[in-house]
Amino acid sequence: MAKNRTPIALLCGYLGAGKTTLLNKVLTNQKGYKVAVIVNDIGEVNVDAKLIADGAKITDTSSIVPLTNGCICCTLKTQLAQNIENLIKTGKYDYILIEASGVCEPMPIAQEVETIENGKLDNVIGVVDAKRLVDEFAGGDALLKDKDEEDIESLLVQQIEFCSTLVINKKDLVSKDEMKKVRAVINAIHPDVRLIETDHGNVPVEDVLATGSFDFETVYASAGWCKKLEEEDDDDDHNEHEHHEHDDEHGHHHEHKHEGDAGSDEDEYGIGTFIYYRRKPFDRQKLDEFCNTWPKNIIRCKGLMWFADEPEMAWVFETSGRQIQAGYSGQWIAAAPKAEQKQILDENPKIKDEWDEKVGDRMIKLCVIGQHLDREAISAGLDSCLAK
Repeated sequence: MAKNRTPIALLCGYLGAGKTTLLNKVLTNQKGYKVAVIVNDIGEVNVDAKLIADGAKITDTSSIVPLTNGCICCTLKTQLAQNIENLIKTGKYDYILIEASGVCEPMPIAQEVETIENGKLDNVIGVVDAKRLVDEFAGGDALLKDKDEEDIESLLVQQIEFCSTLVINKKDLVSKDEMKKVRAVINAIHPDVRLIETDHGNVPVEDVLATGSFDFETVYASAGWCKKLEEEDDDDDHNEHEHHEHDDEHGHHHEHKHEGDAGSDEDEYGIGTFIYYRRKPFDRQKLDEFCNTWPKNIIRCKGLMWFADEPEMAWVFETSGRQIQAGYSGQWIAAAPKAEQKQILDENPKIKDEWDEKVGDRMIKLCVIGQHLDREAISAGLDSCLAK
């Protein structure tokens, strides 16, 4: 009989969101679980480890493993996996909680944890400060004051977008109407997330431990930008499209529609989305210049694109606030050898139905999420980046 895999929960959230407070509440009321904790701090001294030991009144600190002077989503990923494996081998613990540093991106950590043979990722818990969300997004006045703020907004988006449970903490610090705005922002970024609203980190243990709520593909596909792209495809009753190698960095499929812009109306707080869709490629230099003036009110933008000077390759374009990046996604079917291209199209007649005589399966398709979006102006700005 196969040995049961030890469940693992990942706790993420920006500095001051209330992760350590929530963790202490869980550790003081473990409800029969024997929990080990891995705490990551980017400084040389792991302050959070001491706060957890003191706050949860833990005398046997061997159950708390500090990882310091680095970040577990990048430089300390391998060390994190080794520490988890070591804890599992002791046989002393039946649950492992990881408190990530406030500047950690959750997805790379989840990918690393999923490689651990005797462990399984049970829950990814994002903790957000309701007041900060009002200031950063829903309020509109405090968006992106300087470079540090760009990094903060990007992290907030990623920590909201990639979790199976989202805890909105410090709800006592915002008004009811502000809380509605916070929900509107979250609904745009991650519409199907399991939501808990609280203050002072008061979350029932059963909502954190042994939830069985995390599935990598489900969480990834439930992000607002991803769902919006899928909804648009469903609405248009068009067909599955795939790249020669894969569609994006996680192998998800995309379908496409007639060229143009589409999307839902904004909600009462001005939070809205639309799809920007074109078949022409971007001019690399023009897009780079436009990104220097990227609209502040765009919270998230992600999707597929291609460049005129590299027509064989598909790219994923991604923004969180004004932090903008792009990376290879794979090769377009249209760039494959003719024999291979014919085989793919013969096996997927629906793709053939959508095939463009000039560009094949190449396209630009971006989901734009933001507040008080001027679709015409944003689309015109992106259109100005298209190759002639």
